[in-house]
Amino acid sequence: MKQFLTVLKFEIGNYFKNKSFVYTTIILALIMAGVVIIPTFFMGNSDNKADPEDDSKTVVALLDEKGILGDLEEFERLIPEYDWVNCSDERELKDAVNNDKAEAGFMILGETQYTYVVENRSMMDSIQEAFEDGLARHYRENAFGAMGIDAESVEALYNTPIESDTMILGKDSAKNYMYTYVLVFVMYLMVIFYGQMIATSVTSEKSNRAIEILVTSVNSNSLIFGKVLAGAISSIIQGGVILGAGIVSYNAFRGAWNNQLDFLFDIPTDVWLTFILFGILGYLLYAFIFGMLGALVSKTEDISKSSTPITLIYVAAFIIAIVGMNSPDSVMMKVASFIPFTSCNCMFIRVAMGSVSAVEVVISALILMISCVFTGFLAAKVFRFGTLMYGNPIKFTNALKKIREK
Repeated sequence: MKQFLTVLKFEIGNYFKNKSFVYTTIILALIMAGVVIIPTFFMGNSDNKADPEDDSKTVVALLDEKGILGDLEEFERLIPEYDWVNCSDERELKDAVNNDKAEAGFMILGETQYTYVVENRSMMDSIQEAFEDGLARHYRENAFGAMGIDAESVEALYNTPIESDTMILGKDSAKNYMYTYVLVFVMYLMVIFYGQMIATSVTSEKSNRAIEILVTSVNSNSLIFGKVLAGAISSIIQGGVILGAGIVSYNAFRGAWNNQLDFLFDIPTDVWLTFILFGILGYLLYAFIFGMLGALVSKTEDISKSSTPITLIYVAAFIIAIVGMNSPDSVMMKVASFIPFTSCNCMFIRVAMGSVSAVEVVISALILMISCVFTGFLAAKVFRFGTLMYGNPIKFTNALKKIREK
């Protein structure tokens, strides 16, 4: 136990003595807080709203050579959110658009036909949709008028609002989607980033032969568990500082945001507890494997090749989780929430967005916990064997055969 604590203390110290680690944590925490706080200075006070009539409107050009629309002022009334520039011919309309005098233009070809003229059409273009709505309303008014029907009464029927209440007996997946996605992505970064760091740490000690002294003076279990748990503690502290900066900042400025970011920061306690439990266990599972694979190579440049299989496994688990968020109670998610390699994400998603019993959560956690312990002791054996083998990378299957022979 004393050896384990010595290794743990030493490895944690290495993380926090690393200036890049400390600076990265501080910078990302400040960025997170800034993203939440800075926009509030530009939101203004809700008590001092500007006069809507003072707002500048988007200018749109209009060409109706045949007079199909009739009274243009009456038509423009149907689309009041734009300022209209009436053009006499097609050239004038195109010139207005090309010279930025108008954002876009419309050439009327018939009662329900037109040509949309725009210089560069953006993905967020909403002008055409608004125009089509106004043109359709204009056509209906004329058609109803020709039939002797009161167009305003019909329009009132079209625009009758539907009132409804929603009673959610379980989880609101739409509301919980964003923070669930963010936490799954945080877990992804922790496993990939810190897993590679642990593998690199083991390989670096092996390449400079410092590992020879360590494995002969310190129990291999203490070494591998100390390294992995140090990475877990450091990652939790770093992630906690960064996420905490955002949460604390939002709670301090929640009023300025008018609760608009609750979908991202208002995370229930049970979701936090599940994320922490399964996040730590899932991280430990993958971290033990990364440390084990790091011991099978002698040069840091071989780490990526050695760790590719487990990286691909976790990427596949991440994809399953992201796809499963669209249907958290599907058979795929239920099965994946009990498989150690995928349960760290899938069970958390089911708790956040779906329906799951406490018994299922406990069983999944126990399976993942047992898998972590088994993988940890297996990693210790492979770690001791691999750290004393130099030269070409050792295949994992060959390492297991040698351990079994002993």
